[in-house]
Amino acid sequence: NIYINIDTFFCVINIFLRGNMKLSNILKDINILNNISNFSEIEIKTLSVNAQNKMENGLFFCYKGAHDGYEYIEQAIDNGACVFVVDKLVDKDINQVLVDDVRSCIGLAAQNFYDTKNIKVVGITGTNGKTTTSFIIKSILEQANKKVGVIGTNGIYFCDKFIPAKLTTPDPIDLHEIFSIMKKGKVDFVVMEVSAHAIFLEKICGVNFVCKILTNVTQDHLDFFKNMQQYRETKLSFFNSDDLMVINADDECGQFLLKKYETALSYGLNNPSDAFCIEINKDCSSYIMNISDNVIKLKTNLFGLFNVYNALASALCCYYLGISVDCIKKGIEQTKSIEGRFNVFSCNNKKIIVDFAHTPDGLENVLKTAKKLTDGKLICVFGCGGDRDKSKRPIMGAIAEKYADYCFITSDNPRYENASTIISDILKGFNHSNYCALEDRKTAIKIAIKSLNDNDTLIICGKGGENYIDIKGEKIPYSDFDTVT
Repeated sequence: NIYINIDTFFCVINIFLRGNMKLSNILKDINILNNISNFSEIEIKTLSVNAQNKMENGLFFCYKGAHDGYEYIEQAIDNGACVFVVDKLVDKDINQVLVDDVRSCIGLAAQNFYDTKNIKVVGITGTNGKTTTSFIIKSILEQANKKVGVIGTNGIYFCDKFIPAKLTTPDPIDLHEIFSIMKKGKVDFVVMEVSAHAIFLEKICGVNFVCKILTNVTQDHLDFFKNMQQYRETKLSFFNSDDLMVINADDECGQFLLKKYETALSYGLNNPSDAFCIEINKDCSSYIMNISDNVIKLKTNLFGLFNVYNALASALCCYYLGISVDCIKKGIEQTKSIEGRFNVFSCNNKKIIVDFAHTPDGLENVLKTAKKLTDGKLICVFGCGGDRDKSKRPIMGAIAEKYADYCFITSDNPRYENASTIISDILKGFNHSNYCALEDRKTAIKIAIKSLNDNDTLIICGKGGENYIDIKGEKIPYSDFDTVT
């Protein structure tokens, strides 16, 4: 694969894709609340939400986010903005387009500007499983000779190119730029992770979803959302009656959706479903899958019951997109272990597993799977991120103590918090002393490896394929994989 720096990528495609479009065409299907007839035919070359960016004949969107866009109007003018989308008229002699909600207009305007209305997108939302599901779907679609792009936590993939991701779901203008270049590369489908933040902040307005998938909804992101109810409602708001929906029947939110939408398709193991599995072996890598009465016998490279669910979601989605059962079988079986998702290394009768699990549900799932694969002791290394949901820390401590024989509690992107404070919060979930607290993650892993005896397993959770540790705003190069190998 060709590796591309994301900032260089956007610089290049801006030049490559740059063209003129009349403002009236960019604002097509957007409800405008004031008269713009005297400037509606202005030719726009750039869309932006960042006043620091250089623009040429720029359309600038003003809204209150991390910064108040209205405070940067003069800077945007200096950098080339000539029209402003606002939800309140400002007392300045500038071209203003008044709308109800600026955020929801950004994606719609970007879709018009980059002509991405017909891009076929599979959207996957849920607390856990999005990344793996996206790569299984990619593998299945490629078996059917489809060109596929992937957008998610692990990065952006298309046409043998790879771009590291800044966000799970890119901001709307960046997202439609990506769609546009994929379209020029003749991509047939884009498989995209849809975060709760992206739904809440209306980043996905203007995206043509041909299928929407729910993996699960468990505790996460309560630093951003007020409570679990708001988090659940945000996830649920992604779905509506016009969608092709693939829903986890064994998830509480999934059950709600299945009762609400009779046309929704279901997958699961514990409830009647359109897709299910039987005869699942010990490590969950082999099983028989039934998709709407089509039976497939599978042997995969993916371990764990959670990956059975991911495979079910992927298979059901692709089947109803018209992909053959034979391609589904080959696609699932040829999906390789996803970087940072339960990657297993065996050495001298010992196992080391690296996984991204960073939520209570995710940690419990991978520990339960690792326990099944372990004849000796199960050792766990993990931490929790700083400046994020603090309530999950003792919960994850209790889960680790329940399933692991011994734990090393350490740093995981402390950001602007003290690592020692985060570790103390985790340790509130422990009732016994089967742990060691070490702030330096590399040291914790090295000591954990040395502690292994024959038939033991070490599972290292929280960072997966990340190549940095975030400390006080600085992303310091670091990799769990490099530390292990």
